[in-house]
Order: sequence, then C-alpha cells, then structure tokens
Amino acid sequence: MLLKRLENPNEEIWKEAFALCESAFPKEERRDLDELLRVMKNSDYHFCVLLEREELCGIVLYWEIGELIYLEHLATMPEKRCSGLGSAALELLKQEGKMIILEIEPPADELTKRRLGFYQRNGFEVAEYRHIQAKYHEGDPDVELVILSYPEVIEKEAYDGFYSYLQRYVGYGGEDKI
Repeated sequence: MLLKRLENPNEEIWKEAFALCESAFPKEERRDLDELLRVMKNSDYHFCVLLEREELCGIVLYWEIGELIYLEHLATMPEKRCSGLGSAALELLKQEGKMIILEIEPPADELTKRRLGFYQRNGFEVAEYRHIQAKYHEGDPDVELVILSYPEVIEKEAYDGFYSYLQRYVGYGGEDKI
C-alpha cells in the first residue's frame, strides 16, 4: 500500500482520482475543478492517491498544518470498499506522528453512524466544539459537522488555530499559501 502525492492534473491517474472524488462526495462537500486546482498550488495541500500494485484504490486529500493533519477527504474505489483500505490509509497518515483532525456529518442515520463507528474504531475521538465546514463554493450555506481527532481530543486552543486556518486558506477563494 502506497500513498502518492499528485501535483500534475494532466496525469491520467489524477483524472481517475478526481472522478472518484466527484462520485464519492456530494457537490456541497467537495471542490469544483477550478477551486481544486487553486488549492493544489498551496504547499500545505496534499492530493494523494492510495495505490496497491500501481492500481488506484482510493484518494486521501489532506492539509498539513504544522503539527496537524486535516484529513479533508478519504474515499476508496466502490469495488474496494469494506476491504480495510480506509483503515490502511489512516495508518499511513498516523505514521507522520501528527495529530489528525477530520469532519463528519452528525450521526443521524445508519450510514453516518457507521462512519462515526469506523473512525472511532481507528482511534479517533469526538471533540465537542461547534464546527461549521469551510465553504467549497461561493454562497454555500453553513454546514455544521462533527470534529474528530487522533490520537486524542484536540485542545480548544489548537482547534481555534485550526479553524482560523480553515477559514483563511481552505474555504472557497481562500488565500494561496505557496
């Protein structure tokens, strides 16, 4: 299992990875192509593919913010789901030795409850902070999400710094930090 950072959107595997992102996440939870190309210029942003024997198995899109990794998107190919690849991808990120933070929908139905359980089984803990997702498109409504972090609950001061970064760089039309 290999996590490979892609920086050239002209690579064929990049196009496959972007197609997975489009199919795995609803429009309000992902960037359009132009906005994705903008954030890829930010040195903190990592557009990575999960490869097994050079075959695309998934995507891991994250921001490296000092001693924190913000896991923005994790998805596996539909035919590879429930095979342990998501947990394997998380293990690769854990090897960086940094706190990992991510967002999920509030657990309200079977799917969202399973998603919460998946992350908790992988050592993530819920932080009880009110959190609004960075907007991916101009005019998006506020979307309240649940924050999880690994290996422990993120401290409030660190969360506040993360949230400030999120608003400044991650959201639609944010500043480029090259």
